Order: sequence, then structure tokens, then C-alpha cells
Amino acid sequence: MRRVLAAGLCGLLFAAPSPALAEKMALTADKQVPLLLKILTYDRQFEQKAGAEVVIGIVYSAADPDSAPAMESLSSTLNGFAGKTVKKLPIKYWQIPYSTPDRLEAIVKEKGINVLYVCPGNDRNLAAIVKLAQGGRITTLTGIPDYVKKGVAVGVGERSGKPQIFINLDASKAEGSDFDASLLRIAEVVR
Repeated sequence: MRRVLAAGLCGLLFAAPSPALAEKMALTADKQVPLLLKILTYDRQFEQKAGAEVVIGIVYSAADPDSAPAMESLSSTLNGFAGKTVKKLPIKYWQIPYSTPDRLEAIVKEKGINVLYVCPGNDRNLAAIVKLAQGGRITTLTGIPDYVKKGVAVGVGERSGKPQIFINLDASKAEGSDFDASLLRIAEVVR
């Protein structure tokens, strides 16, 4: 009886995803960034929300072993987009180590951030990030599909070896986005 119980518990432990595994990015930054920037062009409200430039805040958790490397990889990829535009708006980015909701809000205001990319390792910070984004009409992006289910507006992942787009329709509307139906037809829409 004990062996059966022990085997059952081991099976449950191995079957349940660990938080670290659940938060790994399925797509590398060099595949994510062009796709996410293209997705922004399908937001009919983006130019009005963004103003004169696209300012991306890459929010990471310094204490998480996957978060800082993800931020570095995204930053490196975004460096390659220097001189490029989204809807004729130049692209700029800032690295933001998450500490408190108030500190994040202060940095967002100081830097004029209008897009927040949420790195892995921010599971505990999601509620505050989403609240700030919705209150400030800031578009949220991620490479963690599970974060889209938890309130981030746009995510990318992988399904059957191909990139997959995830849109949280309620979250995107709360952030002031209005994505074109052609994008919604090819995305997995989460409500």
C-alpha cells in the first residue's frame, strides 16, 4: 500500500509543472521580438497610445535565475532594431528590475514607457504590473503564454513547433488596445 501511495505521489510531482519550468520562454528572443513588434502594428489604437515613440520597459526579476538572462537576450535583440520603427515610431527600451509597484510606476512615468514586456520570473508581480498597465493604457507583452491567462494582453509561444500568438482580449481592451480582426483570427484568444 505504501509503495502504491509513494508511486502515486511521485507521479503527481513529476506530472505537475514546477514554477521554473512553467515560466521558461518557448521562443527565443530573436523570434519573439520581430513577432511582437509586428503584433503592435495590428493595434488600431497604438499610435494614439504611444505618442512620438515606442518605449518598451523590459520588466524582470533580479532574483529569478531565468529572468535576467531573458532580459539580456531581449535587450540584445532589441539592439538589432536600432533605427527601425513600429508604425513609423522609433523604438527605445529600458531594463527595469521589478522591486515594488510604486517604483515600477515611477520608472514608467519617468521614462515615458508605453509597452511593458514581462520576463519570466514575474509570476508574483503580475497583478501589480497588469494593474499599472491597465490604469496607464500601457500595452503588455510576454513570451510566457501562461501570463496571458493571468492578465498580460499579448504573448507568444510555440505549438507543434510553430510560433503561436496569444491575445487576452479583456486585458487588451482594458489597456486601450483594439486589435484588428485579422490578427484575432490567427491568434489563440483568451478571455
